[in-house]
Amino acid sequence: MKISILTPTYNRKQLLQRLYNSILQNCDYGVEVEWVIMDDGSTDNTKETIEEWIKENKIEIKYHFQENQGKMAAINKLVPIANR
Repeated sequence: MKISILTPTYNRKQLLQRLYNSILQNCDYGVEVEWVIMDDGSTDNTKETIEEWIKENKIEIKYHFQENQGKMAAINKLVPIANR
């Protein structure tokens, strides 16, 4: 079974760290996890932090960036990206 965690974000690098740690702690139950993140124009080094996690290769992470278009636009773009 594969689950997709969809996360729109804007300048929430610190909260994303907590979420990342939580996902890692909970992915040992035989479930494949993909984390799909839409960065809605963050200016707090969110991209660099996520790129480090991608390099760790502990879980599948798909990172996408868009200029600030709002949370709903980010969610709407995440859905078709998940699990392709």
